[in-house]
Amino acid sequence: MKTFIKELKNSVPRVDALGKITGKTKYLNDIDFGKDILHAKIVHSTKARAKILKINIPDLPEGYFTVDYKDVPGKNMTTMVVSDWFPFAEDTVRYIGETILLVVGPDKNIVYDIAEKIVIEYEDLEAAINIEDSKKLLGGPIVNDDNIFISFKAGYGDVDEAFKKAKTIIEETYHTPYQEHLYMEVNGTVGVWENDSITLYSSTQCPYYVQKAVAPVLGVENNNLRIVAPPIGGGFGGKEHYPDVLSAAVAVATYKAKKTVKLILDRQFDMAYTVKRQPAQITTKVALDENNNIIALDVISDMDAGAYEASSRVIMQRCTYTAANVYNFPNVRVLGRLYATNNVPSCAFRGFGAPQAIFAIERTMDNIANKIGIDSIELKRKYFIKQNDTTITGGIFHDNIILPKMLDLALKESDYENKIKKYKDDMYRGIGISCFLHGCGFTGSGERDIIKSKLKLRKKGNKVLILTSNTEMGQGLHTTFRKIAAYNLEIPVEDIDIEEYDTDKISNTGPTVASRSAMVVGYLIQEASKKLKQQWNDAEEIEIVQDYKHPEHLVAWDNNTLRGDAYPSYGLGINVVEVEVDKVTLEVKIVGVWAVFDAGYPIDEKIVEGQIKGGIAQALGWGALEKLVNKDGRFLQVKMSDYMIPTSLDLPEIKTCIMGEPYQYGPLGAKGIGEITFDGAASAYAAAMENALNYHFKKIPILPENIAEVI
Repeated sequence: MKTFIKELKNSVPRVDALGKITGKTKYLNDIDFGKDILHAKIVHSTKARAKILKINIPDLPEGYFTVDYKDVPGKNMTTMVVSDWFPFAEDTVRYIGETILLVVGPDKNIVYDIAEKIVIEYEDLEAAINIEDSKKLLGGPIVNDDNIFISFKAGYGDVDEAFKKAKTIIEETYHTPYQEHLYMEVNGTVGVWENDSITLYSSTQCPYYVQKAVAPVLGVENNNLRIVAPPIGGGFGGKEHYPDVLSAAVAVATYKAKKTVKLILDRQFDMAYTVKRQPAQITTKVALDENNNIIALDVISDMDAGAYEASSRVIMQRCTYTAANVYNFPNVRVLGRLYATNNVPSCAFRGFGAPQAIFAIERTMDNIANKIGIDSIELKRKYFIKQNDTTITGGIFHDNIILPKMLDLALKESDYENKIKKYKDDMYRGIGISCFLHGCGFTGSGERDIIKSKLKLRKKGNKVLILTSNTEMGQGLHTTFRKIAAYNLEIPVEDIDIEEYDTDKISNTGPTVASRSAMVVGYLIQEASKKLKQQWNDAEEIEIVQDYKHPEHLVAWDNNTLRGDAYPSYGLGINVVEVEVDKVTLEVKIVGVWAVFDAGYPIDEKIVEGQIKGGIAQALGWGALEKLVNKDGRFLQVKMSDYMIPTSLDLPEIKTCIMGEPYQYGPLGAKGIGEITFDGAASAYAAAMENALNYHFKKIPILPENIAEVI
């Protein structure tokens, strides 16, 4: 039976569901690369910061060898946002887990045994394990002369003058932690030698990122390196740039061996040494006048990037630009600083910078409300942004802002106002609320000047093929893209397919990050489909090319001053969380979660609902459960038995409501949804815990031991 779509938001069966639930979908480790295959194992640094004095390698059996920086045919440096991460350490190591060499050979067990026997002699250097160490330049600078990779500024007005006039000043520092991505499929890369060239099969969100990063390592042009991305078992940002580093090492091994080389990480290695969410410490300082009006906000946001920058520059930038959240204050100043430490490098993770900033400002608003004796929703509503307000980068909120309607709905559905009164006299029960936004797509002119997306549609007979580099990793993108094309072409969904992710075949529509896939690339599919429909009967085979065009209504972005429209549109969210604390065990039961989101037009309501529930579950894990301790540069929770994430038994039904304020350059008005679903739940949870225990929590996760200290 053919599926014709009359209304786009109506849900259809996920096109990838059957293959995944039956086990027929083949992930990287399921692919048969033949018998003549070599296995690789990473030998990594066991020191956070040290000089490498000597590498003692045992006698190797025939057919086994090692690969290190001396084998690199090009440049021993991967190019991400900037070039700064070595595929192989050379004379020094910067973090525990850094790749020093690979052991390669035909028998995986022997390879692992050889790797265990390699002994590396070091000269220890003093390491910077946290932001405060980095500020003190312990052991000397890691980067530059101040250990700051990059800093960003934003704001408007005269903050200093406002503080001079202030009647009351409230200042607090908030801390957010690491977080492990814990995707179902671990990282891995297979390098195949064929026709005197290399093809890399990588579990990556961004095949063209891998190509850009690895080609210079091999000393070849980008188009001479083929990247194939098989189906991906989850990413959440953890497979945005780490696959670049892993693939670079495997590519060098493949080049040396002139054979297929396979490297699949085991779960413990993946948890111990791959990228995490950046921990942050954010100080907010607020000036109030004699009538308790907020007249200025001053924010300093510091983030721990780890030993290499990866994509942390982008995360720090978004954290800086989200500092004022959904509020319009008379004067705002924000400074964001990205510090280098001798920790495992951090990278993108759902929300990427916004959750840290939103936690700090939402906790700040709750704190102010408590101190001046009003409920936080009264304070928050008073300062909500409105259409045509100025952003902190000198841009404009172009779209209609429906926050008041969203708030009213969230309050009604959760019965917030009755419960907040009731729980004032009911210790151990509480309810909290958060309000937030997320800028959709890349910052500034990134889409126009860096990504330069080019989408292709190819018709053959009555079938249409979409050529895109935006990958399916569980978020429903294959279904969403097919629906957009089918709707605009007025043909069945089953007549639309998506080309495999092979850089020799697909067009570069950019990476699968930043809530840009449905909004930006989906819009390209919509416009290309309209063109194809007009030409449908002109030929049996037709190819349509659709280039990205920057919206003309935006305030021009100045890349030198970083002023203008940082984002073309904003998603909006309201989260409410209700908790109950066990008086004996101090365990917390989350008894209610309500979520209202404006993500423009929902292309598929079930997929959007799934995104909301998944993002909120991850955020509540970050805020309530996921303890990841870094001791001397080494994570202590590196097994799934040690690192606790929420299960379906830990959460109630998450009640969702999708409200849509259309964005004119999204398909049928769609905005991004993947990132914003994470942004607000942790701060709503902290507010609920504050309401339950009458204590202002400034740090997450809030664990039973933290509650014991409070009580």
